[in-house]
This record gives sequence, structure tokens and C-alpha cells, in this order.
Amino acid sequence: MTFMQVIEYETTDEDRVDRLMDEWLRITEGKRTAHHAMMGKDREKPSHFMQIVEFPSYEEAMRNSDLPETRHIAEEMREACVGEPRFVNLDVTRDEVVDEDAMESLLGKVLTDLGAVTVAPMMVIGERLGLFTAMADGAPLTSADLATRTGTQERNVREWLALMAASGYITLDPDGRFRLSPEQVIVFTQQDSPYYAPSGFQLFSAAGSMETRDKLEQAFVKGGGVGWEEHHAELFPNVGRFFRTGYAAFLVDQWLPALDGVVDRLRTGGTAADVGCGLGYSTMMMAKAFPKSHFVGFDYHGPSIDEARRLAKADHLGKRVDFEVAGSADFGGGPYDLIAFFDCLHDMGDPVGALSHCRARLTDGGVVMLVEPNAADDLADNMNPLSRAFYGGSSLICVPASQAQPVGRAMGAQAGEARTREVAAEAGFAHFRRATETPFNIVYELRS
Repeated sequence: MTFMQVIEYETTDEDRVDRLMDEWLRITEGKRTAHHAMMGKDREKPSHFMQIVEFPSYEEAMRNSDLPETRHIAEEMREACVGEPRFVNLDVTRDEVVDEDAMESLLGKVLTDLGAVTVAPMMVIGERLGLFTAMADGAPLTSADLATRTGTQERNVREWLALMAASGYITLDPDGRFRLSPEQVIVFTQQDSPYYAPSGFQLFSAAGSMETRDKLEQAFVKGGGVGWEEHHAELFPNVGRFFRTGYAAFLVDQWLPALDGVVDRLRTGGTAADVGCGLGYSTMMMAKAFPKSHFVGFDYHGPSIDEARRLAKADHLGKRVDFEVAGSADFGGGPYDLIAFFDCLHDMGDPVGALSHCRARLTDGGVVMLVEPNAADDLADNMNPLSRAFYGGSSLICVPASQAQPVGRAMGAQAGEARTREVAAEAGFAHFRRATETPFNIVYELRS
């Protein structure tokens, strides 16, 4: 432990004391054990001084004091002082040093996040007004050009373009015009791409709306969570939009084939349930891919089921797909060859109860597929930008939603494989396998 020696003294001959200190530094070079020393003068009493000398330990301080050179200088110091110096020996119990580089780094992160806070509502507005879409051809344009294309006010568009360019979301050319790079076109205009970003901004903007924040604050203090149905109405369609692109890219081509025997059953006429289906995008994707099978989407949120039925009718899916209002532990029908949970098991108050209910509704050899956000088991391994976004969503939506339900297990969106396996085992599933994964999701296969 670091040790400090404080020497307090008075002198009217400051120059002599300085010369003695310089002399001590010279003659103890390579011998002294002190590794840091400071001297201070009292502003209110100029003859009053204090030296603070830092040592690796008390023993090293005593060894330094015992040096003949130190004793010699100490005697001369006494002659230069008014009265006897006062010595205080301190064991350092707390040592906090502000690292200026670390401080600047932290401030940089804060500024980045402040910019993100301002970007979020402008991103939503830009998407709604078609500002990004109007730039999808990648051609350079001015703020006046974009305003003309979109029927908006040039001055507001000019500031919006500057914000997006400063954020790296739009490219500013040397001639002062703006354009979307090929990558920016994909991320900000192609709604069917798994890289499409505006829906994420819309999701989090809705989840963090003022009325929801008030409810979350009360939940922090009083408990009880915030139910899914208590969120702003814009949350539900934007959650669907946010996850739809990933499901379109991976569900049929990668996730289902990773499950043993499931694709064969669905091709020949199987049955499947999509629990917590929301607006039913995942349900309808499977129904389109496997026209001989029958799919049922279940969700306890009535408005989402109503919208799912409307979308299925518009897609002319007929009797291949049904949507019903039901909870994860009381849905009916079956038996099912496949029961799927897409990014929702961790939202449920009683995931064990939900999976136990599924066991009773599987066909012989049937499979439960869990699609969960990609996460490591160790918190330290989740300190990255993706997990940061997932923890944000989990704080705003997932954990409070679970807490508002019976049991309230509150797994969280970053539960990881070990905790998910634990829940499956409690529900009675003997087989648990990580079937496949993407950077964003892990797919688990459960069998009785």
C-alpha cells in the first residue's frame, strides 16, 4: 500500500530550503526510495510550508530516512526552520487520480450519445417524409433539390441534411451537395434489407416516449413493471418492421433447415404455432414457404392480432394461416410439429410455464424453436455496441413487460444460452441444442 510522509514547517529563508532540497536530490540519486514529492506554500501565511513525499511503503520511507544523506540534509533543514518541523506518517487508504485521457474519452462518448439523442427523432421524421427515399438514386443534390422532391421546407431540410452528414448517415461532397453512398442507400432506404436502420430508431423512439418514461419511472420505484399493451401505439408496428427484415433473410433459408427434420415435416403438410407472433410477419413467411402446412399465430395483444389478420388477408394466404388472441401458456390447437418463439420468450413473465405448455402440445418428435437475441453468458463479454442496443431495449421493454405478468422472471434480452437452457430444463425438455446463429440471434432447438 502506498505510504505518504507529510512534513510541515516554517521558515523565513525559503531560498535556503530550496537549495537544500536540490542538494538532497543530487546526493541521493539512485539511493532514495521516494517516488513522488511535492512542496506547497500557505497563501495566508507565506512562511508556512508543507512537503508531501510518497513512498511505496512505510518500510521504504524508513529506509529513506535512514540514509546518511537524508540525515545530513535534515539537520541543516532544522537550522533553516523556525521551530521544529512536524512529521505526519500516513497510510494511504484511498487514492483517486483523474486520468485526463480517460476523461476526454468519456466525454467523447457522452457527446456521441448526445448527438444520437438528437438524431433519433430527426431520423424518424426523415423516414416518414421520404427524405432518405428521395435520395435513393445516390445522385448528389442540394437542400433545395431535396425539398423540391419531397414537398418540404428548404431551410428545415438543409439543417436535417447537415445533421445526417455530421452523423455519417449522409455523404457531404466537396462541392457542398449531399448524396447517399451505396452502403447508406441499403441501410436507410431498402426496407427489405436486414441492414435497414430507420425502423430501429422508430422502435426506440416509441418505447422511450414521454408517457412510457413516466410509467417506467414508477415501475423502478414501486415495481410491477410496464405491460406490453401499456406502450405507445407506434411501438407495435415498428417492432414488427424492425424484426421482419432479419426474419426474411434467415428464417426460411437458415433457421428452419438447422432444426432436425422440421423442414421435411413442413414440406409434406405439418402444423406449426408461432407464439408471441405480434403482427405475424414470421408466421406468414413460414406459411408462404410451406403451402402444404398450416400455421397459427398467437399473441395476447388483440390489436396486433387484428393487424396480423388484415395483413394475411391482403397477402391472400387463405386457410394456410390463422391468428388468435391467446397467451403463451394457454394457447390451444395442435398437436404441433413446430412451436416457435421469435425474440419473445425472454419477455414472458413465466417462460417455464410457457415452455411446459408447449411440451403438452407437440407431436411425437415435435420441436420448439427459440429465436433469442445473441448474447454471451458473462456480462463482461456483452460490453459491445450490439449488446448495448439490446440492453437498451430490454430496459425499456422486455424486463418491465415480464415484471408486469405473473411470476415476472424477467430474463432480459441478453439472457444468454446458460439461462435459456436452465429455463428449458425446468420446463422438462431433455434435449437443448444451439442449432445456428447470426450476429443478431441465436436459434435453439428443444425436444422432450
